[in-house]
Amino acid sequence: MDKQKTLILLTESYPFLYEEFFLDDEIGIIAKRFEKIIIITKEQNNPNYIRHLPSNVFVNTYSQKVTIDIKIFGLLSFSKIFFWKEIFYIIKNFKLKLIFHIFKIMYMDIVKARILTRFINIIVRKNRYESQNIIFYSYWHDYKSLALALLKKENKDFKCISRSHGWDIFFDRHPIPYLPFKKNIVLSLDQTYSISLAGKMEFLRLLGSQFENKISISRLGKTSTRVCNVQKKEDSVLFCSCSFLLPLKRIHLIIDILAQLQFKKIKWVHWGEGELRKELEEYAKQKISHVEFCFKGIVKNSEILEFYHNNYVDLFINVSESEGIPVSIMEALSAGIPIIATDVGGTSEIVNKKFGFLINKEFDVNVIAQVIETYLSSSLENQLHYRQNAFDFWKKSYNADINYNKFADELLGL
Repeated sequence: MDKQKTLILLTESYPFLYEEFFLDDEIGIIAKRFEKIIIITKEQNNPNYIRHLPSNVFVNTYSQKVTIDIKIFGLLSFSKIFFWKEIFYIIKNFKLKLIFHIFKIMYMDIVKARILTRFINIIVRKNRYESQNIIFYSYWHDYKSLALALLKKENKDFKCISRSHGWDIFFDRHPIPYLPFKKNIVLSLDQTYSISLAGKMEFLRLLGSQFENKISISRLGKTSTRVCNVQKKEDSVLFCSCSFLLPLKRIHLIIDILAQLQFKKIKWVHWGEGELRKELEEYAKQKISHVEFCFKGIVKNSEILEFYHNNYVDLFINVSESEGIPVSIMEALSAGIPIIATDVGGTSEIVNKKFGFLINKEFDVNVIAQVIETYLSSSLENQLHYRQNAFDFWKKSYNADINYNKFADELLGL
């Protein structure tokens, strides 16, 4: 095990905001494999969720203020070969019209990437890192991975990699269906690690099969403290869900499903915050007055897992319009909770008929309510079988200790 190497990790807001909470497990495990981890993230005016980090993990923040020279660099990029290759590429492959917004997206990513590259170089020079002892890792396949592509052009000996998830791969998840410089980024980096097979296949569809060896699959994972199955103690049905309260998560459809269920006592707990909270709470009051429900908002991840391990959750529900591979489902599986989820993105890679129900994206609420009632009316033996299968699948496929140590092995082997 080589612990002499330093990992420089680029995040969007971690460890200061809640959004990248799923990095906690990964950091806790891979920190043991490196001498030092340096997190580079944006300055935050109002950090709301500062995490406890391992002693060898350090955080450096930078300002995204755009200076005159950065603006000039961005404008001069319009004359570069890589810029016009991108233009011809998107015209040929995606038939996109060269509207102002396309140029703006490209320009802003170049500017943000250049600011970040400049800050990375300051860190490297300050610490006198040698290329053989440092690995650069962007957690997202966006301007941060473009920054590493620019860095790689300045120093070809640097090892630079990026993860990719869902929104940073699939063009159609954006108002303007375009994500800039994907071909350039994948070609420039040493490796791109998709968290799902669906993500890798989308890259190959976008870029061509010749990029097969540049894109690997490296799955995320969750830790678990589950020791044994929690026993069902009362005659009620408990549903859980966990996501940001945003339109694409379609939480209103969960409410519509619950409205159709006929069980005597129904409880529903949702974790997550977002712009639709008040609207959804009002909708729930009107639609499911017979259900005991609670919007928990943002809480520590450990609190969610503790709830799962101490309560008999009958089903975890996810009805998103789009996904990568939901970490929220990994959490539920780690507690042996069966899943019902829409078949979008990479969800089919984490939900199967042995412990859950994959449903069509455009599902009929009444049909899904019947699926749930049929399952929850089945024998306790059948339900326990589903629960054991859920836990076994997590242990085999989404165990954080296994997946992140394997990922660290790959990084150290670059």
